[in-house]
Amino acid sequence: MSAPSFNVFLPSIPEYMSWDDWNGTFVIYYGQEPLPILPETRWQEAADQIAGLSTFAVYPIPGSGGFLTWQQWAREVTTIINGPSR
Repeated sequence: MSAPSFNVFLPSIPEYMSWDDWNGTFVIYYGQEPLPILPETRWQEAADQIAGLSTFAVYPIPGSGGFLTWQQWAREVTTIINGPSR
């Protein structure tokens, strides 16, 4: 069994997006995974569910712990997936 193939680049800047836009972009690029579609008020639950998916263990994606806002968490996720900007 081969490892799943992922997009190399997730085009998002969480600081300039709404939760729905960021979450929607994530679903567009990784919709083959069982991703949660939850309202912003439940972003921690969505973050923890995404972090718990074995498919994202290759990155690894953090859970919501230690992040005060979804933007902070999403920025970390985007940086992990895309790599640090130069």
